[in-house]
Amino acid sequence: MSLDIFRGMNNITWPSTYQEPDYVAKLVTTLPNVISHSLRTLMPGRTISVGGAFVHQKPLANFVKDPKKKSPELGDLLVVCREKRACGYVCNALLLQAKCVDDVMKAYVPMDHQFILYSEWPLFEYKRAGNLNGVRRGVGPKTITQGAQYLLIDKSDPAKMFTATVNNPLEGTTHLAFALASVIAFDRGRTFRCIHPRDGWSRMICDLLTLTANSAFNRRKAGYIDKSRFAGDRVFNLFMNRNNNYYNVPVIENEDDNGDYSGVSVLCVDLGDAEEQQKPEMD
Repeated sequence: MSLDIFRGMNNITWPSTYQEPDYVAKLVTTLPNVISHSLRTLMPGRTISVGGAFVHQKPLANFVKDPKKKSPELGDLLVVCREKRACGYVCNALLLQAKCVDDVMKAYVPMDHQFILYSEWPLFEYKRAGNLNGVRRGVGPKTITQGAQYLLIDKSDPAKMFTATVNNPLEGTTHLAFALASVIAFDRGRTFRCIHPRDGWSRMICDLLTLTANSAFNRRKAGYIDKSRFAGDRVFNLFMNRNNNYYNVPVIENEDDNGDYSGVSVLCVDLGDAEEQQKPEMD
């Protein structure tokens, strides 16, 4: 499957005028069909759903104990996957912060507010998040997690996107195609609870899904103007389960005073029932 995603990324046209949000927009609007086709070929007995959503107005994390420090974005791209097993639904997530760099193999980044968020996870409260503003979240453990990483984008060859564990310098060790396949195979990322989330990580991921599912879609430089926020299957309805209350957080109002909506760009994958067939191979 990673090879299918790799080929899909190489088939994308990446204009030289693109900025980080434009790359993310292209990923979430192009890859759902690529991933869906690959999974349905690998697992013909499964009911597969894959969708994407692009939202540029990202919620911010305001550090409670250091409110004067600049508030970082929660992330640029959230990859989530779920599978129905004998024990119930199991969910997996990878949160990525995109950085355009000259060298994806070794990139030095400032140990700033974004670095602190992903390496220390101080107690924070939401900003620019509609009626979630002021809600506090404490993600543990207070250290680097495999669920939150950087996405390094080669400015001269954007198809070369690599994930990097939080460090300085950042070292791009895994191509995004392989990372996505690994998250879908539950070999990478960090699991979370979507039913009655209790821990801080699960609550944060569910918050981001809720915000994105209620957000608008508009990115002019990438050619996406007044578009639907969804691409591919409406898998958000499965995660949020608007029809049968699988996810217990209600629809929220998250429009700010300027008419902008908050959320992160998301790739959603639903693998269906594990009893029907084994999980996919990554390669």
